[in-house]
Amino acid sequence: MDSTSIGIIVTAGLLVMVVLGMRVGIAAALAGMVGLIWIFWAKKNYAGDEFVWALTVAVKTAGQVPHSKISSQALSLIPTFILIGFLAYYAGLTKALFEAAKRWVGWLPGGLAVSTVFATAGFAAVSGASVATSAVFARIAIPEMLKIGYDKRFAAGVVAAAGTLASLIPPSAILVIYAIIV
Repeated sequence: MDSTSIGIIVTAGLLVMVVLGMRVGIAAALAGMVGLIWIFWAKKNYAGDEFVWALTVAVKTAGQVPHSKISSQALSLIPTFILIGFLAYYAGLTKALFEAAKRWVGWLPGGLAVSTVFATAGFAAVSGASVATSAVFARIAIPEMLKIGYDKRFAAGVVAAAGTLASLIPPSAILVIYAIIV
């Protein structure tokens, strides 16, 4: 059996375990180990005495690969992004960004929504995290939009969509992780 077929079967097994109520982390670890053992054992044509070898190699691989990826110094940037976003919020940078954007483009039709997009882009360049950006501007921009009559769904949609800019604007936590993996 080839690696692709094994991967599909193991993924289906993972989904079954999750649907049956197993915790996602445990199900993923179990499915991953079964998949690794199966792939390594398949390379030896399922010889009975080679199962122990496949198990040993799978355990070593499962221990070495995540450690080699996580031990990168570049990952220390992610807590730094969180800290800078936290400091920027409590220093009032987010409200100042929003007010500046309102003054700059607030006169346009839908200006408050456009201001939200501009302000989230500015904060995204500081924080680097989409969820944090959306959470911060949900507290700032949505009440302002509701005050002047924007629909709740539209206001939430603007903030959610604008928050995704954080993963596109460098420096971004997602881009750092991508750079480490590649």
